[in-house]
Amino acid sequence: MQLLALFGDHGVSPKSWRVELGHPSSHNPSTAPSGTPGGACKVAGGLDEGRAGSKGKKFHTLQINGPPDYSSRVADAATFAGSTQSQHDKSDGLVVELWHRNSPNSPFLPKDAKHEDLVKQSLLRDKQRLAMFSDKIEMASRGLTMNDLSVPQDPSSISVDTSSDTANLVSPVISGLTLGSGEYFTRMEVGTPGEGTYLVVDTGSDILWMQCNPCSHCYSQHDPIFNPMNSSSFDVVPCYSSSGWCQALNVGGCIEDKCLYQVSYGDGSFTIGYLSSETFTMGTTKGGDKVKIKNVPFGCGYDNEGLFVGAAGILGLGKGSLSFPNQLESRYSRRFSYCLTNRESGEKTSSSLIFGDAAIPTGSSKIKYTPQLFNEKIPSFYYVGLTGISVGGSLLEIPSETFQLKTNTGKGGVIVDSGTSITWFNSAGYNIVRDAFRDGTENLPGTTAPFDLFDTCYDLSNFTSVEVPTLTLHFEGGAELDLPAKNYVIPVDEIGRYCLAFASSSSNFSIIGNVQQQNFRVVYDNVEGRIGFEPDQCY
Repeated sequence: MQLLALFGDHGVSPKSWRVELGHPSSHNPSTAPSGTPGGACKVAGGLDEGRAGSKGKKFHTLQINGPPDYSSRVADAATFAGSTQSQHDKSDGLVVELWHRNSPNSPFLPKDAKHEDLVKQSLLRDKQRLAMFSDKIEMASRGLTMNDLSVPQDPSSISVDTSSDTANLVSPVISGLTLGSGEYFTRMEVGTPGEGTYLVVDTGSDILWMQCNPCSHCYSQHDPIFNPMNSSSFDVVPCYSSSGWCQALNVGGCIEDKCLYQVSYGDGSFTIGYLSSETFTMGTTKGGDKVKIKNVPFGCGYDNEGLFVGAAGILGLGKGSLSFPNQLESRYSRRFSYCLTNRESGEKTSSSLIFGDAAIPTGSSKIKYTPQLFNEKIPSFYYVGLTGISVGGSLLEIPSETFQLKTNTGKGGVIVDSGTSITWFNSAGYNIVRDAFRDGTENLPGTTAPFDLFDTCYDLSNFTSVEVPTLTLHFEGGAELDLPAKNYVIPVDEIGRYCLAFASSSSNFSIIGNVQQQNFRVVYDNVEGRIGFEPDQCY
């Protein structure tokens, strides 16, 4: 048996963001390095969130606070799991806490962390993730399935444990994602009795998997590796069970009526093991009680190799039948939402993830929806129709085909994703947005970034606040994502350099990243087939 896998992973802005103020007049283009934003302008601090300039452009005020203070980090699991949680009065849902990997209270934050290094690592993870999306889309557009791929003959690309039942599984090198690219984590208990563990939360993945003992190869993780022999609720899924779980795998196989799974990643990392079922305990209900979810299918990985780090595995929130939201359908619904706190604030607050009908905010007129677009070539990803982009209050002249999903090939389009950090536009769209933004910041002193991916950066070391053009994403159905300034101009080091948090992708698709989603409740309504955005402080 030969197996091969490729696996990935509007609200209306508050009116207080806009006030009428004058336009600064000082301008000195000579201070800007060639190829970067030009001009120098001293801007007073303490302004409100925005203004309209004399040329009719609209602006937000960006407070220059610098990066978080990582020296106050809290790293032990007990404190991490008990940090401040968003409050929800929900009667029909499950609330789970999320933490960004670089938040001050994250156990995955490196010791003596430097903000510049963390940004570099985040962009590197993004590049790896984009490669995974790109290769998966390219393969699907050519009408290929996993079974059409040939097994590579290079022995160095294959790792097997010949003493185990997984000896017939192979792990070729396919471009993709490492667990190290995980952006947001949650903590839950697995088994009976429950064992605490961290999982990466990922809307680009369709399966829950985690490391299991006994391991032929396992990477280092924060908690002890789960041993199914200690759990009374663990079971291996039979190949031909009535659940159909084994048949739902992208890549699977059978040994002695036990269902095998495999997930492979582009740097050579992979996980191999048995598709199993188990009880997971997580989150809280309205009454504050933890919830036991029984008989959840998950990959119990006995051979996990490559650049994985820290967390035990992945909690897949994609649209596939084995994803966690779909497994909750009978108890809650296939709806879920999250609200991501601002990672630059330095506060030890968690973000929230809500499953069930309670994921949809009630009593609010600010939430606006856009239809989910179905890509039959890649049905797992969350596509939306991006119809336009405004910078400084002006709708940009972007050709209509720039962000369109090509239904005949599965290429193009725009994906909303939790696991990508910044927003990546295809080069045609990015260049138009970047140039318009530069035109609105010609009075700010330009500089170069400490890394290549950002090409629109500013030296704001002598400022307490600056004004930047507003930036709004417009979607099908009238939904808008009117971004606060801190969602698109971010600090990239400790010395006052800030950059536009968008980048150009050589791929023909685009991704809306989690930095742009901060302080919005993002609703994935898989019942009605829509995605909603609502401004929210995420407390």
